[in-house]
Amino acid sequence: MGEALKELGKHLLNLALAVAVYLLIQPFLKEKFSFKVFIIGFLFYLLLGGLGFLLIIFGSKLSNKED
Repeated sequence: MGEALKELGKHLLNLALAVAVYLLIQPFLKEKFSFKVFIIGFLFYLLLGGLGFLLIIFGSKLSNKED
């Protein structure tokens, strides 16, 4: 179970990176910056990144207890 949680956390971190590129970096490159989209993207990035890190940490602790 711990390994599954760690893998889910890794996937959430990858999704957070995709959100960062799509909602935070791309508008700067296309010169279509919107403060509203930036705030939403930043909050979504923090949510996904934080949840991913928590799942990785929790999965590691769970894996150590299983051993």
